[in-house]
Amino acid sequence: MLRSVALLVVLALGCGSLRASDNLEASLYWGRNSNPSLLARVASPDLSDRLQAVFGFKHYELMKADKIDLNKTDPQWFKPRKDLSICFQPAKPVEGEPQLVDFEIFQEGFSLAKGKYEPSDETPLFIKGPDFKNGRLVFVLEAR
Repeated sequence: MLRSVALLVVLALGCGSLRASDNLEASLYWGRNSNPSLLARVASPDLSDRLQAVFGFKHYELMKADKIDLNKTDPQWFKPRKDLSICFQPAKPVEGEPQLVDFEIFQEGFSLAKGKYEPSDETPLFIKGPDFKNGRLVFVLEAR
């Protein structure tokens, strides 16, 4: 049985194509209103405020993060859980053109959503993922 999960892609405040580096950091956060444990890795205050403004939860606990090399044009995977993953396909860099990254989100082997992202210094991408326990999973993509 295919579970349908609504995904919402939201650009945080800011715009432009000021690429900071050749890497993209892909992170998975667990947004919830209950307090995380003292040992939990939580989002920075700035990121937490931005996520709260978009998704409404009080706390965001980092579950897993990984780097994607934007200079490689072969598919790269971020697999934060056995049942949830994102495949990234960076476009070949072209001098003077913005860098674009195609991505596709999978849950339990089924494609949920596809999109494009232009990594920049000031514009992370927030992707609303599936419900999880008493909260929601949220992907954050940022140029690093």
